[in-house]
Amino acid sequence: MKKYTVEVAGRTLTVEVDGDVVKLEGHPVDARLGGVRGDVRRRLGNGTRGREFVVAPGADRGQWRLSTGGHRFDVQVLDERARAVRAAGGAGAHGAGTLKAPMPGLVVRVQVAEGEPVEAGKGLVVVEAMKMENELKAAGSGTVKKVHVKAGDRVEKGAPLIEIA
Repeated sequence: MKKYTVEVAGRTLTVEVDGDVVKLEGHPVDARLGGVRGDVRRRLGNGTRGREFVVAPGADRGQWRLSTGGHRFDVQVLDERARAVRAAGGAGAHGAGTLKAPMPGLVVRVQVAEGEPVEAGKGLVVVEAMKMENELKAAGSGTVKKVHVKAGDRVEKGAPLIEIA
């Protein structure tokens, strides 16, 4: 089973997919997604009714722009792993706080030094988990107060990585 968090039109929804079974907010829904590989058009339906969407990738991973019937929707789709990485990506709106490991893994590289100023979106550290590199970024601006790890360190979920003041 795959679990996703979907943000669309100011709402956050939980979607679970287990084979052909789809649950929206824990309730089963009759939904089918169809289309041809490589085509930007997709059809979402339930057997008797459906709607065609034009789908385009957004600027970041997991972001999509959907267009249908003259309306456009920006959608963010995060699986559990991506949601954990996003949640760990910063301590607060101003960047102050401690960046913690979203999952166990290996520190591949540290991209900042103590005393260095950082802006929102700046890469701080790269952690490899399940053979994938995850760059953790600053949520806001601040100054690196403390670096708790170095390349090659193994970390557990929740371990402090970088402190931002």
